[in-house]
Amino acid sequence: MSTLRAQLRGRALEAFLTPGPVRRALRHARRRSHTLDVYLQLDDGHSHLLAQALERLLARHPELEARVTVVPAPAADADPEPELRSAWTIRDAKLVGQTTNLEFPERAEAPPADRLRRANAILLRPRPAREQLAAAVRVGDALWRGDAEALAALTRELGTATGLEVTPELEASYRALRKKGHYQGAMVHFGGEWFWGVDRLPFLLAALQKAGVGEAEPLVREQGTRDSPIDGPLEVFFSFRSPYSYLAIARLAARPGPALLLRPVLPMVMRGLPVPRIKRFYIARDAKRLADRQGVPFGRLCDPVGAGVERCIAVLEALPDEPAKLRFAQAAMEGIWSRAVEVASDPGLLAVAEQAGVDEATVRSALADEGWRATVEENRRALREELGLWGVPSFRLGSFTVWGQDRMALLDARQR
Repeated sequence: MSTLRAQLRGRALEAFLTPGPVRRALRHARRRSHTLDVYLQLDDGHSHLLAQALERLLARHPELEARVTVVPAPAADADPEPELRSAWTIRDAKLVGQTTNLEFPERAEAPPADRLRRANAILLRPRPAREQLAAAVRVGDALWRGDAEALAALTRELGTATGLEVTPELEASYRALRKKGHYQGAMVHFGGEWFWGVDRLPFLLAALQKAGVGEAEPLVREQGTRDSPIDGPLEVFFSFRSPYSYLAIARLAARPGPALLLRPVLPMVMRGLPVPRIKRFYIARDAKRLADRQGVPFGRLCDPVGAGVERCIAVLEALPDEPAKLRFAQAAMEGIWSRAVEVASDPGLLAVAEQAGVDEATVRSALADEGWRATVEENRRALREELGLWGVPSFRLGSFTVWGQDRMALLDARQR
């Protein structure tokens, strides 16, 4: 199924993703400080949601501290579609605000540059840690409500850094963030681990509990949705190289549901979009945590980028119906992400195909047909132009669209 080299590399990556005794000891030592390093990007909706949740956490646990660092938007290598990303963070934050006990204005829009600069200037002025987090919540509220008067009042009340300091300090903070091991805001660093937004708070609370800080009681509570059920198939935009897509496919395969329409796309790097090493490693480690919680095998992987991805798509598109496609996608991605199967090789691809009930003749015929290329190009166009997204897994149910396996519960609530 795989070359010896692929298996050895897969084992090495699995060890990298699984904390060893030394790393666990280092994390335990760091946890004793009971200090959270918080990185907020003020024009990122997820940062505003995170600040609210952390303010609740600190109110619950006086022994905790939170060092707040304000950072700018990610660098171009980690943020290849800045306009789409900005629009998505607002849209996604609104969804979270609608369905949880957190607040995000329904009419929020991307803040104008002058107001964002003023908001950053307020938060760049040094103040005690707890006061800084409280200030971040108040500033974020005024910024996202588009309340220029409230922001001006906060400027007078809280003071600001000088205008000349804003850009250099933001750039210096971002360099420090990259040096520490991450590339974007809405992040918490604690005990050697990174936690993104409110979606990774359960993992943060569990880490705090291991460090002797309180109970793992949820900070964010679901409030459900009042939306009416939506008819039609669930369109799933996914990539064989995406570990989050693997987790989404595993969830879809494990439960009956409405009709699916699987729409494969090429990985970002095969679409000319950069994915830096620091981002790849964070995603793999984060996916490992999620897989362990979901009970999905993960960790011994063989990167299918290039021929492996293309061959998997060719076979998928040759299959007669969506159930057969789902079985193949699940088998192929399980092999890629948990057994280091080299799908770029004939033995590897045939093995996962056999597991999904696809015979060798079908595989050979599929590999000789280039028709799938037009399909994935159309999927890429639809993802970007119709959904306004660029990453996977992304989903469309009727007119409702979301990005990320973290939002699959919202799809469940809207399906008949």
